Amino acid sequence: MIIYRPHRGSLSDAMAEARVFANEDEMKRWIVEDSAKAFGKPLFSVDDIVIGTEIMADVRNGWKDTRYVCVKRYGSEVYHVPQCIGMCATDFSG
Repeated sequence: MIIYRPHRGSLSDAMAEARVFANEDEMKRWIVEDSAKAFGKPLFSVDDIVIGTEIMADVRNGWKDTRYVCVKRYGSEVYHVPQCIGMCATDFSG
Protein backbone atom coordinates (compact mmCIF):
# COMPACT_ATOMS: atom_id res chain seq x y z
CA MET A 1 0.00 0.00 0.00
CA ILE A 2 1.13 3.53 -0.78
CA ILE A 3 -0.53 6.86 -0.02
CA TYR A 4 -0.20 9.98 -2.15
CA ARG A 5 -1.12 13.61 -1.56
CA PRO A 6 -0.72 16.30 -4.21
CA HIS A 7 1.17 19.53 -3.56
CA ARG A 8 -1.32 22.17 -2.44
CA GLY A 9 -1.22 25.49 -0.61
CA SER A 10 -1.78 23.90 2.79
CA LEU A 11 -1.35 20.49 4.35
CA SER A 12 -5.08 20.27 5.10
CA ASP A 13 -5.92 20.95 1.43
CA ALA A 14 -3.41 18.31 0.31
CA MET A 15 -4.61 15.73 2.85
CA ALA A 16 -8.21 16.27 1.71
CA GLU A 17 -7.09 14.87 -1.66
CA ALA A 18 -4.89 12.03 -0.31
CA ARG A 19 -5.51 8.62 -1.88
CA VAL A 20 -4.30 5.12 -1.06
CA PHE A 21 -3.14 2.76 -3.82
CA ALA A 22 -2.17 -0.90 -3.93
CA ASN A 23 1.30 -0.10 -5.33
CA GLU A 24 3.53 2.59 -6.82
CA ASP A 25 2.60 1.78 -10.44
CA GLU A 26 -1.12 2.21 -9.70
CA MET A 27 -0.38 5.53 -8.00
CA LYS A 28 1.65 6.80 -10.95
CA ARG A 29 -1.03 5.81 -13.47
CA TRP A 30 -3.67 7.62 -11.40
CA ILE A 31 -1.52 10.78 -11.16
CA VAL A 32 -1.14 10.87 -14.96
CA GLU A 33 -4.88 10.29 -15.50
CA ASP A 34 -5.86 12.89 -12.89
CA SER A 35 -3.59 15.47 -14.50
CA ALA A 36 -5.08 14.68 -17.90
CA LYS A 37 -8.60 15.29 -16.54
CA ALA A 38 -7.62 18.62 -15.06
CA PHE A 39 -5.89 19.91 -18.21
CA GLY A 40 -7.75 18.03 -20.97
CA LYS A 41 -4.64 16.11 -22.01
CA PRO A 42 -1.72 14.33 -20.33
CA LEU A 43 1.06 16.73 -19.38
CA PHE A 44 3.49 13.94 -18.49
CA SER A 45 3.71 10.16 -18.59
CA VAL A 46 4.25 7.49 -15.96
CA ASP A 47 7.90 7.40 -17.03
CA ASP A 48 8.23 11.11 -16.19
CA ILE A 49 7.29 10.52 -12.53
CA VAL A 50 10.14 9.86 -10.11
CA ILE A 51 10.01 9.11 -6.39
CA GLY A 52 12.64 10.74 -4.20
CA THR A 53 15.06 8.60 -2.23
CA GLU A 54 15.26 10.83 0.85
CA ILE A 55 12.86 9.64 3.56
CA MET A 56 11.33 12.02 6.10
CA ALA A 57 8.94 11.41 8.99
CA ASP A 58 5.99 13.79 8.96
CA VAL A 59 4.48 13.95 12.46
CA ARG A 60 1.69 16.23 11.18
CA ASN A 61 -0.03 13.41 9.34
CA GLY A 62 1.61 10.26 10.76
CA TRP A 63 3.52 9.36 7.60
CA LYS A 64 6.76 7.74 8.73
CA ASP A 65 8.53 7.43 5.37
CA THR A 66 7.42 10.46 3.37
CA ARG A 67 9.11 10.93 -0.01
CA TYR A 68 8.79 13.50 -2.76
CA VAL A 69 6.84 12.67 -5.92
CA CYS A 70 8.34 14.64 -8.81
CA VAL A 71 8.07 14.96 -12.57
CA LYS A 72 10.92 15.25 -15.04
CA ARG A 73 8.66 16.87 -17.65
CA TYR A 74 5.48 18.95 -17.47
CA GLY A 75 3.89 19.63 -20.83
CA SER A 76 6.63 20.64 -23.24
CA GLU A 77 8.99 21.78 -20.48
CA VAL A 78 11.72 19.30 -19.54
CA TYR A 79 13.37 19.95 -16.17
CA HIS A 80 17.03 19.39 -15.36
CA VAL A 81 15.95 18.86 -11.76
CA PRO A 82 12.61 17.03 -11.31
CA GLN A 83 9.86 19.25 -9.87
CA CYS A 84 7.74 18.23 -6.86
CA ILE A 85 4.04 17.58 -7.49
CA GLY A 86 3.26 15.79 -4.21
CA MET A 87 4.36 13.41 -1.49
CA CYS A 88 3.92 9.69 -0.85
CA ALA A 89 4.52 7.15 1.90
CA THR A 90 4.19 3.44 2.55
CA ASP A 91 4.28 3.59 6.37
CA PHE A 92 1.35 5.75 7.41
CA SER A 93 -1.38 5.87 10.05
CA GLY A 94 -5.05 5.73 9.24
